[in-house]
Amino acid sequence: MPLLTWELWLARMAVADNPLPWQKPTTKLTPGRVAQAFSGILVEIGTPAHPPKTRGKSPGWPPGKPRRPLKG
Repeated sequence: MPLLTWELWLARMAVADNPLPWQKPTTKLTPGRVAQAFSGILVEIGTPAHPPKTRGKSPGWPPGKPRRPLKG
């Protein structure tokens, strides 16, 4: 928790205040306000993860091949 609070404190200068309709604009951002605007930073820097590989569509049952019923 202290590490998260420190990260929010350091990010105060990098985020813009984007208050919700019921919040008053402020110049001194609280950790809650910084956390509210932190998604903009995450979008900007991106992610180190690779995008998932597409698996494609399976070919299915070959046409013309007879099917046998399951043994019950």
